[in-house]
Amino acid sequence: MSDADSPYRAPRPGRSDTGDSKTWADDSKAWADTKDAHRLIAEALSRLVAADPTIPPHPYLSRHLAQHAARGEVLDDAHVPPAVLPWESSANVRTLLRQSGPVSARRQEWLEAWARIEPFIGGAGPESRLTSLHLAQHAATRPRTPLDTSAARVSGSRITPLWSDWTAQDNVLAVSETRLESLTRTTTADGRSLLVSGDSHGTIRMWEPHGVPAMAPLHTYGGAVQHLLPLPGDLLLSAGTDGSVRVWHLTRGQLLAEPVHRPGTWVSALTLFAAKDSPEVVLVAHSDGALGALDPVTFRPVDTPLPALDPAPALLSGVGLGGAEGMVLAVAQGRRVRVWDPRRADGYTHEHEHQGAVRALVDLAAPGRYALCDDSGYIGFRDASTGRETAVAPAPPAGPAIALTALTVAGRAAVASGGSDHTLRVWDARTGAAIGGALEGHTAPPVALTTLPGSPQELLVSAGADHTLRRWKPGGPGVGAGRAVRRPVTAAALSGAGSTAGAPLIAVADESGTALWDTGTGRSAALPAGHATVTAFASALVRGEPLLVTAHSDAGVQLWSLDRGAHAAPARLAGLLGHSLPVRSMAAFPHDGRTLLVTGGADGTVRLWDLDRACVLACREDHLLSVRDVAVLDTAQGPRIVSAGTDGTVRLWDPATLRPAGAPLHCEQRVVNAVVAVPVDDPDRAVLVASGGEDGTVRLWDPGTGRPVGRRLDIGDGPVAALASFRTATGRPCLAATGPGGTIHLWDIGTGSHLLRIVTGSPLGILDARQPGGPRPEHPVLLAAGVAGVCVFDIRVEGR
Repeated sequence: MSDADSPYRAPRPGRSDTGDSKTWADDSKAWADTKDAHRLIAEALSRLVAADPTIPPHPYLSRHLAQHAARGEVLDDAHVPPAVLPWESSANVRTLLRQSGPVSARRQEWLEAWARIEPFIGGAGPESRLTSLHLAQHAATRPRTPLDTSAARVSGSRITPLWSDWTAQDNVLAVSETRLESLTRTTTADGRSLLVSGDSHGTIRMWEPHGVPAMAPLHTYGGAVQHLLPLPGDLLLSAGTDGSVRVWHLTRGQLLAEPVHRPGTWVSALTLFAAKDSPEVVLVAHSDGALGALDPVTFRPVDTPLPALDPAPALLSGVGLGGAEGMVLAVAQGRRVRVWDPRRADGYTHEHEHQGAVRALVDLAAPGRYALCDDSGYIGFRDASTGRETAVAPAPPAGPAIALTALTVAGRAAVASGGSDHTLRVWDARTGAAIGGALEGHTAPPVALTTLPGSPQELLVSAGADHTLRRWKPGGPGVGAGRAVRRPVTAAALSGAGSTAGAPLIAVADESGTALWDTGTGRSAALPAGHATVTAFASALVRGEPLLVTAHSDAGVQLWSLDRGAHAAPARLAGLLGHSLPVRSMAAFPHDGRTLLVTGGADGTVRLWDLDRACVLACREDHLLSVRDVAVLDTAQGPRIVSAGTDGTVRLWDPATLRPAGAPLHCEQRVVNAVVAVPVDDPDRAVLVASGGEDGTVRLWDPGTGRPVGRRLDIGDGPVAALASFRTATGRPCLAATGPGGTIHLWDIGTGSHLLRIVTGSPLGILDARQPGGPRPEHPVLLAAGVAGVCVFDIRVEGR
């Protein structure tokens, strides 16, 4: 590819089409202020970036070019050429884009694509970075667009994007290697706002509001940090599962004291409380119902009246009564909530019972009001003086809230909730009505919430079980989010039938419907599959007729004819009934003159079907609990069915009888989520079985001996959710694996070497590979799908 044809070739700043260009001397005359100086520096440095992204730039360029462009207010693709991004080492592009704000006149396609994957790129090499950037840019700029080979090729990238329907959020502040458990915001002595997070490994981290680490992490060397309480003077209290309370000086990074240490218990609550005419104290509640008070200056125990608690974990929230009236204390233990008023001799003033265990309590900006949520899905607002319920939020559509924080929206007291359905919602504290729509983007429940100062509106920050910190505008979409979040893909596959142009035909399903897409033309046909969500696809050829097989959330399986072409709605042929719970995986294959289908279900059964007669042939219940995946092997003894399950085993079956073909493989990977046949070049082993486990590893097995082959392969970013195998253009067998981390890992099976990491930044649960015919038969095609959508690309790991 010539430089003129490269998509990286951008007009150089200061260079006209006639060939005239400014010199550095001419530029220096125009220096009017610091902003102009940085602009001119960025223009000069950008000319030093080679058009070929495989050529490493000078380290100064990769480290500082984006910063110069931002300070010169020219942060765009022209001043920070895309060819420098795979080498970018500041890890600060997304922060600079947020600080610069939207500028419609500038082209920032490549910068914005890089910002989406930058938090997740980790230690990937330049080739993996370039490939990931290429896929991210294509997905962001050409959704549902037919293949344009000239636009899709990028020198040095190991893929060619073919088609995508991908809408991931881009409001990630930071990514943690460990699960986040707690979150707060503090203001330092010099006036800076910082976010503070605690994780499951006992580490406390400080973050700038834009997501950059503010200082070195603090290590408790104890249990999970589940509570954080900032205090004046740059002090922070931490507590959690080891039963201890620790005092830290944040800006010094110093542990000052450990005033509480109760092994065998865990801290269930940590809060400030100030009764009327009494000094403020820190209340510490433990899992056994013990409650103590500490002086917030000396951190010594304080002898002060305290409520009596049941011997169980308690949630606490001081509720301000306004003015000089002090506070009352809201106490939740299990389903019971009580309010304690230290001014009254009888202590608890009132109590109320809930349908589910209370998950969170929070004081509101309105005096004398607090909010709570419980496991039944209830979110309510109450008067602390009377116990009267003042408002109730509508029940969320899916799952209860598990975290709350108070904030102000347009001058109104409000509460933000984090739900088990992975969304955030904002509620009016006076009426209980929703403010704006659901805030979507987390791929696991938000477990802790806080706020940041903003103009004109406070910003909401969430810490999720997906290891991310995210920032939101209450009442609107996530910060920087351009498009609505796509419904997560529930099933996707490369269809056995192809388009007339030879491009892949794909089937995609989510909660809103199912469609067949022709990646060559961009046209689609809806599948009239009814209200039951599709959970799996398979392709089959029955008596010369191409079929699509769909499994549904109602446990049914449907057969559809694709004989009318890629652009016509498939015609339903028959239904297959037998599973009692949804089918998770299917595979069709020819055998003895018939077309057979194997299905594996959440009901723990493996079933074999004759598609010619649309009937069941056999059923096995050997797996315990769910069957996660099925595949078909081509062995020297003929085809073999292989299934994987939550019992941690992989089992082989004879398709003629569905009887076991050897002993089960005990994979030692906890749950086995995925299984695939891997072709090899060893004449003694025609095919291997790959298993992907909950422990994050991939193992290879000889199906004949039942023994492992080679070393374990580790994806390093969570459980393995999906596997696919293919051969490269020269016939090298390769394996792809992915999971909730959203990175696709490619290995050469012959050598065991890791070839490539393709980072998407959004969890993936589906992979499918084909060795297609048509104009590019030498390049395998890979489909990847998950929370953010689906993308299809060919793989070119050999050569450019």
